[in-house]
Amino acid sequence: MNQSEGPSASFEQALAIIKGLIDTRSFRKERLAQPEIENALDILGLSITDESEPAHQLEAVAMLGKAGEVSKPIALAVQGLLARGLRTPLPPTGTWGNADDRYYLAKGVSVSHASWVSTYSAIELARAEVVEKASREVWANLAVSRAETLTVALQITADALAKQLAEIEDPADTAYRKLMRICDALSSTLLTADVPTGPGFGQAFSELVLQAGGGKGAESSRLREEAAGTVLDLVIQILRLRFDTLFDPDIYRAVGRIRGWWRPGRPPDAVENKVHRITQLAFGGMHILARQGVQDKELRQSLVTALGQERVNFAGEHIANSNPSLPPYISHWLATGKTLEQVRSNDAVQELNQRETDEMIGRLLLAIQAKEAGSPMLRVIADAVEAFEPGYAGTLKSVADRFDLVEQWTNALAGRRRLEVFGQRGEIVEFDPAVHEATAPVARLALVRISASGIIRSPSGRPSYMLFKAIVEKA
Repeated sequence: MNQSEGPSASFEQALAIIKGLIDTRSFRKERLAQPEIENALDILGLSITDESEPAHQLEAVAMLGKAGEVSKPIALAVQGLLARGLRTPLPPTGTWGNADDRYYLAKGVSVSHASWVSTYSAIELARAEVVEKASREVWANLAVSRAETLTVALQITADALAKQLAEIEDPADTAYRKLMRICDALSSTLLTADVPTGPGFGQAFSELVLQAGGGKGAESSRLREEAAGTVLDLVIQILRLRFDTLFDPDIYRAVGRIRGWWRPGRPPDAVENKVHRITQLAFGGMHILARQGVQDKELRQSLVTALGQERVNFAGEHIANSNPSLPPYISHWLATGKTLEQVRSNDAVQELNQRETDEMIGRLLLAIQAKEAGSPMLRVIADAVEAFEPGYAGTLKSVADRFDLVEQWTNALAGRRRLEVFGQRGEIVEFDPAVHEATAPVARLALVRISASGIIRSPSGRPSYMLFKAIVEKA
């Protein structure tokens, strides 16, 4: 045996020893303490970082991962080896191993908390063969739970899937099958994943869906319907579990792409029923905004484009009819997407006049609370000029006294009309279109600085509403 054959033979012997240990279920502490076993474990541990033998790296992790699954005593022995060896990334699996090998590889990798694990797992999730259900679930859990955001995990998975499908001559049916398996794995993971969604989630999800589509024949038709149902079930789950995704137009565009798989025809009823459920969830989110007086026109238009105007109007009309407390203009917009032409009855005119009066009182309240030229400033000026202009000083003090009265009257009047200042100038807050008006385009929940306070009215027995919004600018 020459020198180059030594490490290989040593590795194969170590592999056989640990495999025999697993097969015989001989895990007594005294057995694990034998030099033969300890040496074999050390050889496998060192092989994890031997980049000259990529297959040995994968085999070592898989064998140690399998050992760790069958017995608690040996699990304690292999965890340290895996943690040390997996500080650096493993090579890609490629065509290495069978489904069982890949499953135990994934279990071995799960021991490590290194930063590369999330990216590696997302790529393996995309590239896993259709039959590899067990390993795919482990990869999905690692890809999501170790990622900074769900968006990052999805983007890496979509990119890896796109690269793999580009290498296949006829990828349509494979894409449907892989997309189904990926969504199934993600569905079980998302139920317990404590990871933020992250910006751009809808776009990343759309790119994943974009990898499928096309194909002819009965088999492709069946796979297309199954894949659509699986993906839409995942969308429904995401919309229910993650409130912020309700307001992401791109996720509905992804649904529109799925419906486009049947263009120029119509998707099957089973698919359309799931799309209808998604539409209901979307309008549930819009209803929450509408109750605050916010009309998210971009979101509604994206629904119309992706899901069809008739479906969207029907869902909006249902929401409007089941919530009579909504203002008429909001109900009309939900149902039609159009602005209501208001008929000014006597009550409407009275309400409008009261609102105009409230706005004037509100602006006066803001001017007084600003105190930029209030009574304290007038008295300071009066004291400064009193020595050489006593007449002017007396006039200024008289004006300051009257200003105090105006301030008292304004505060009393605002109190009777239930008006309050909303937000303090210079305050840093998260942007909310329901209560803020931005001087430039701002993303929802972005940090902004209040440049001018708003006024909120809280009428007795009715919900509070913004008389006019606080003006904000990017922080």
